[in-house]
Amino acid sequence: MSNTHQIPLNLSHPVSFDLSDFIVSASNDDAVRFLNSFKDTGSHFSAVFGPPGSGKSHLLNGWAREQGAVAIGPVSDVSALVTGQVYFVDDINQRDKDGVFSYPDDYLFHLYNWTKEIGAKVVVTADEAPSRWGRVLPDLISRLGTVQVATIEEPDDELLLVLLVKLFSDRQLQVNINVLNYIVTRIERSFAVARSCVDRIDEKALAEKRKITKALVRDCLPR
Repeated sequence: MSNTHQIPLNLSHPVSFDLSDFIVSASNDDAVRFLNSFKDTGSHFSAVFGPPGSGKSHLLNGWAREQGAVAIGPVSDVSALVTGQVYFVDDINQRDKDGVFSYPDDYLFHLYNWTKEIGAKVVVTADEAPSRWGRVLPDLISRLGTVQVATIEEPDDELLLVLLVKLFSDRQLQVNINVLNYIVTRIERSFAVARSCVDRIDEKALAEKRKITKALVRDCLPR
């Protein structure tokens, strides 16, 4: 007997970091304007923070590509950074599987001081404001209190609708506007939730070979 349900293949969807694909709205306009004027600001160390999945990496990497900013990784030699260059770190507060900071306090402290000394600039992203990074080195904490920040908020209904259109389009799925509005009014205003919701809908539609309708969406939404 053949199964009526099939397990969908876990195919990854290509991620574009082009700024032309970044959706600008009231929830992220502060961060966009901040990065556009970053080279002219007096601050040498700045941070863009916002909830997981809010587009920080997309915005930062697209901006860095256009501006010629250079990425700094956990094993980069801070002492080798050069005067006048703009650098960036995506997810400065990331931790490894054991919960240890990938960019330790002493590394971050050296990065802050050295870029200031040589006249370089660095912008980082994180899920939370610098005051909530959980750092313990007193001198670092005091410096983080001076960091210039820009915030990305959770999406409003308009951005959430556009985001859903993009997420479905990335999967080459056409969804009726009534179904999209149905989703918008029933999920949390969150980038991460929107992505998770589209993943579930896509998987269910593929597994059951069904069109994406309100009935299918209803089965995928949290109860």
